Amino acid sequence: MHKRKRRFLKKGQNLMMLRAIRLEKAKKAEQQKELTIFNAITKCKLTSSEVIPGFQELLQNNTIGNLVESLGRGNKKKIRADAADALAHIASGSAEHSNLIAKAGAVPRLIRLFQSSDPEVSEKGVLSLGNLLHFAPNLRDFIISHGFVEKLLAIIQDTNTSTLILSDLTWVLRKLCISPQPSPPDDIAGIIQALNILLYKPEAKILEDSLMAVRNLAHGSEMIQMLLGSEVIPRIIYLLEHDDAMVQKAAVQALRNIASGSAEQIQELLKHNLLPHISALMSHSDADIRCQVLCLLLNVADGNHCQRQAIMNAGLLPKILENLKAEAIPLKSAAALTISMLAIDKDKNLLCYLMRQGVIPEFCNLLFYEDTEVICNLLQVLSTMLEVDPSFTAEVTGIIEWSGALNNIKMLQGNENEEITSAARKIISNYFS
Repeated sequence: MHKRKRRFLKKGQNLMMLRAIRLEKAKKAEQQKELTIFNAITKCKLTSSEVIPGFQELLQNNTIGNLVESLGRGNKKKIRADAADALAHIASGSAEHSNLIAKAGAVPRLIRLFQSSDPEVSEKGVLSLGNLLHFAPNLRDFIISHGFVEKLLAIIQDTNTSTLILSDLTWVLRKLCISPQPSPPDDIAGIIQALNILLYKPEAKILEDSLMAVRNLAHGSEMIQMLLGSEVIPRIIYLLEHDDAMVQKAAVQALRNIASGSAEQIQELLKHNLLPHISALMSHSDADIRCQVLCLLLNVADGNHCQRQAIMNAGLLPKILENLKAEAIPLKSAAALTISMLAIDKDKNLLCYLMRQGVIPEFCNLLFYEDTEVICNLLQVLSTMLEVDPSFTAEVTGIIEWSGALNNIKMLQGNENEEITSAARKIISNYFS
């Protein structure tokens, strides 16, 4: 009995020692994880690319692997948040850094992270995903394949989701919609559904990023048609009248890209009563918004004769002319390009109206602007004004000589661009030789 008792005690003592050793090992492993994260954060704390570790160092030390493992549910909240933060800094190094993180298995863990009930953990997970997309847009469909859009929809539909997380997720969605790939992203229906929810949020920053996501999506006929077939278009047009200038600008940029589609798609856009809504924006105090509106009108005018006429019927030409006479060169050139597109049909009455409104001196002032497209278009409009009706010729040549533009056109005969040289020589030889 006595011997058995001694053996039992000895065995119990061994078990206690074993547990102590295991606890010590676990503690050391935890400390090692914390040290790995601390070292990564110390090296990557600054956003400057010079302080982000190179590939060899990352691979040799298995830094990324350790950080990805630290994102797991079994770790403390602070470790998970710090690991995500370190990965976000490493991702900002380059596309190669971001792809290395994705290959290490970080994406599904980061997606689980932003679903965390802890605000800091959730935010760090979202920002890390955003950096991956920002520096490696090629990861778009890879991230979507791990259920990102599905999880996003669940979170933005949850009324308990904080504004901060909603704002961060909308920023990630904006990045998700940027891609060098010509095809629409996977789960585009889910993305448009998410945008249709976010575009009704009251926060200006969420609205701005949602609109910029639409702008990023609106490339190529297929994608533009999907957007036109959705419910987002009327909402975007409504937001043109928002009281925040950044929201207005983002709405104009989204519509500008949508209007880059075919004539049929432009017509579908105009059915939403677009033109009356942009009239007020052409007198906006923000010159960049006015410039963006003119670029939108340029895309509409590039459609067909009916769409050019729609711009005229909406009474927008006088406001285009106002911007042509502005001091800012980018604004003047955007207005000049829009006018040159409206004049492409060689309508005699329109050309006469433009001439009487003093566009020729304004055009001639832009002939020294270092933009080949602008100069080519202006010379084309001047040539059209000179040739459209013999009764105009004397008046047009007189204005060109009086404004001092003749010397400008003569100088363009020696321009390095062949199209500009040819157009300038044609005007001089036909009307001023």
